[in-house]
Amino acid sequence: MLWLEQFLQDLRFGARNLTRTPGLTAIAVASLALGIMATTAIYSVIYGVVLHPFPYQDVKSLMSVRVWDPGGRGGRTYYTPDQFLEIAERSTIFEGVVSSTISDVLWTGAGDPQRLRGNHVTTNAFEVMGVPALVGRILTPADAAPDAEPVVVLGHRFWQRQFGGDPGVLGRRLRLDDTVRTVVGVMPRRFMWRGADVYVPIVFARGRAIEGVRLVHLLGRLRPGVSAAQAEADLRPIIADLQRREPAEFPQQWRVGLLSFEETFPSALRDALWILFAAVGLLLLIACANVSNLLLAKASGRRREMAVRASLGADRTRLIRQLLTESLLLALAGGLLGALLAFPGLKAILALVPPDTIPDESEAVINNAVLLFTLGVSIATALLFGLAPAFHTSRLLVGRSPRRSRASAALVVAEVALSLMLLAGASLMIRTLFAMERIELGFRADRLLTLRIPLPEKRYPDAARRVAFLDDLLRQVQSVPGVVAAAVNTGMHPLGNMAAAVEIVGSATPDTRRVMIHQISPDYLRVLRIRLLQGRSFTLTEQSVAAVNESFVKRHFPASEPIGRLVKVSRLREQPFQIVAVVQDTRNNQLIREVWPEIYVPYTVTGFADRLAVLTSGPPAALAQAIRAQVYAVDKDQPVTEVRTMDAILNEYVFAEPRFNLVLFSIFAGLGLTLAVIGVYGVISHSVVQQTQEIGVRLALGAPLGDIAGMVVWRGLRLVLLGIALGLAASVASTRLLARQIWNVSPVDPLSFTIVSALLLLVGLLACYWPARRASRVDPMTALRYE
Repeated sequence: MLWLEQFLQDLRFGARNLTRTPGLTAIAVASLALGIMATTAIYSVIYGVVLHPFPYQDVKSLMSVRVWDPGGRGGRTYYTPDQFLEIAERSTIFEGVVSSTISDVLWTGAGDPQRLRGNHVTTNAFEVMGVPALVGRILTPADAAPDAEPVVVLGHRFWQRQFGGDPGVLGRRLRLDDTVRTVVGVMPRRFMWRGADVYVPIVFARGRAIEGVRLVHLLGRLRPGVSAAQAEADLRPIIADLQRREPAEFPQQWRVGLLSFEETFPSALRDALWILFAAVGLLLLIACANVSNLLLAKASGRRREMAVRASLGADRTRLIRQLLTESLLLALAGGLLGALLAFPGLKAILALVPPDTIPDESEAVINNAVLLFTLGVSIATALLFGLAPAFHTSRLLVGRSPRRSRASAALVVAEVALSLMLLAGASLMIRTLFAMERIELGFRADRLLTLRIPLPEKRYPDAARRVAFLDDLLRQVQSVPGVVAAAVNTGMHPLGNMAAAVEIVGSATPDTRRVMIHQISPDYLRVLRIRLLQGRSFTLTEQSVAAVNESFVKRHFPASEPIGRLVKVSRLREQPFQIVAVVQDTRNNQLIREVWPEIYVPYTVTGFADRLAVLTSGPPAALAQAIRAQVYAVDKDQPVTEVRTMDAILNEYVFAEPRFNLVLFSIFAGLGLTLAVIGVYGVISHSVVQQTQEIGVRLALGAPLGDIAGMVVWRGLRLVLLGIALGLAASVASTRLLARQIWNVSPVDPLSFTIVSALLLLVGLLACYWPARRASRVDPMTALRYE
């Protein structure tokens, strides 16, 4: 086959040609490797986290049932057990319907009590998900029989952590929530549905809360061929009946539909990862422009070679193919090195990923699909950086002026523009993080310790027992030296809390929008330094009073007095609460989102408060062990979890994601800036070499050294300024895509654009300085003899 023989000849000749210029080849391969490394590493995260995160059988047919208010935000995919049974029994669009939870499961009898992350599932769950057990068996309908032995299936991570991956764990008996269960199976490593340590079978009964489960997520496997319209038609009468029976549980105006598994459990980093992928794409373009410029510079020295090849019968197409083959060799070498560098690069990226932002099942690795992507990128880059030099060199055969300087200048301008776009994005993210860190919280995060106390349903089945435990605990903790105040809540500012609609008694126009509900002890406002603006605080003996924040007043009492009004919170009880206080707004929905209207009620109403907040006079971490000991003093079998300072919580759950974006974007921007500077330096240096004779003539005729240096600097500076102008124009358009990643900063922030423009101008001047200095030191006599 002639074409194959010619291709192999081109490969051999191209390899020999590249080895003749090892310095240029090394720089080209290194530039490409940087771009391909970053692109491969980010794509491997996208592939594992966004494109293919779940290992379940035919995951696209797994659907949640979503009910939402068309005029509101969000929606619900969680239902009470009774609602779950109604939908599961009456719907006809599913092949199987399962429930799942994120539950606290108490493990005792094996040392210190431990809180496990449990998933209470219906016995058909594993069959519907389509994943067999790794060791042992999955749950079966027989496990739901009234006389069946209590069993449990272990999650892979828990099995490895607690039992060292021992297959002999089968048959072991674990005391979970005071029920002894036999281990019958272990799930595979990537089966991390809801991130569970243990999967506990549950059989629901109408009107009863089994295992303390009050809300479940409903998931069904859709029958083949069912359309969205058919699904809505099937589900609408079921939800309509539920809404008539339980009007407080559903909005007045509602719609029902299906939500895919991927949309139900998306990665919080999905948007950020695509933006970072675009950023590494810009970095790769800069690398391609750099290599293209190197090859253009090399082309000027290959005129004699091209002439000889043409005289031996090579036409223009044959020469272009030869030159593109050399580019392909460079790209494949850069791709191979980039793929090797992507392994540590991926580890570094995963080390920066904020907690709880990617599905537990996802696996970001350099696999075959990612390597195929890398190969495709390598071939694409070969075309990107190889076409211009190939056509430039081949133009010599037809007697046309190659205009190499114009092509090089255009590539440098493109590099500077692309670099400015990356720097502008990094600058906006820096300003966002600074703005977030300067937010006034109202309390001292460095003096606040928090911990969670999940009270087991079986040990504390009613409000009276839960309240008694928390009362004792608060007294014990308050006596610890160094504790200023202690309080409990069902959530914690600024991370949020439960939300539900409330009813203002006597209001003519019901408002079904949700408000945030805090169940607190009286000292909570003191611990968080939330100022009382109007009215009075309440005491532990009061159960029918409430405080509301300013946003609540603005929504529900814009022109009337809130003190003394009655508010019904059906989610808690039917008896209304009387508003006795108005408190200041405090950030309660992360840091950068608007403050929700909120209501504070005594925790003694339900006793479900499980977050302890402790204000300390010194470093809070130093008191963690002493406070944990107070919990064990009240109940030796009560686990304590999530013991953290508020500083640590903010760093982990609030600042971690913007820092992740900032660090990676800044790294890519720094690499892009470095490559752009190298490009400017290379073009100006080559220009000085090409104009050595001209410079010598000017010097011989008495031109001042400053004029020579200025001429060289201005030649490079024009390219930098043009690149900055184009980069600013492109950034104005592109940074709008960052709107969801930045906060309190305009996407076209003048300060950010000014700073990055000045930075590029400065490094551009530095890149031009050394060639200018070399030009001013040219010996006129040597230059006049230069060829």
